[in-house]
Amino acid sequence: MATEPIHRWKVLADRLYDARHQWVQKDDVLWTMGITDYTQDTAGDILYVSLPEPGTVLEQGQPFGSLESGKWVGQLYAPFDGVVIAANDLVRDNPQLLNQDPYGRGWLIKARAQNHDEAVTQLLTDTEYMQLLDELDER
Repeated sequence: MATEPIHRWKVLADRLYDARHQWVQKDDVLWTMGITDYTQDTAGDILYVSLPEPGTVLEQGQPFGSLESGKWVGQLYAPFDGVVIAANDLVRDNPQLLNQDPYGRGWLIKARAQNHDEAVTQLLTDTEYMQLLDELDER
C-alpha cells in the first residue's frame, strides 16, 4: 500500500511557490510575497530583514531584499517583473515574525505584477511545491 510522503513543513493551498522557497498570493490586483515555512526553519532565528521601498521595480530572478540569521544570509528574489506597492514595516522592526508566522503577519512585500499570466505559469502549485519538499527530505 502506497503512503503519502510526509514532510515537516507547512504548505498552504491558497498560495503559489517558487523553487527558492518563497510564496506569493494574489489579492485582487496585487501579489503578496513572503518566505515559506521551509525557509524560516532552515534559516533559524531571523535577526535582520532588508526590504525594498514602495516604487521599487522588481525584475524576475533578481534580488529585491535579504534575510540574515545567526547562521545564514539569504537573498530574496523577484518571482516576476513588477513594482513594489508596500513593504511590511512590522517585519523590518520585528524580523522574528518571519519565524513565528511566515504565511500571515510575516509577509514581506506587496507588488503589482507586470504580466500576470506569465507570472503564474512560472510558479509552483502547493502540490508541486510539496513534491519539491519531499525530494529535499529524501536527501
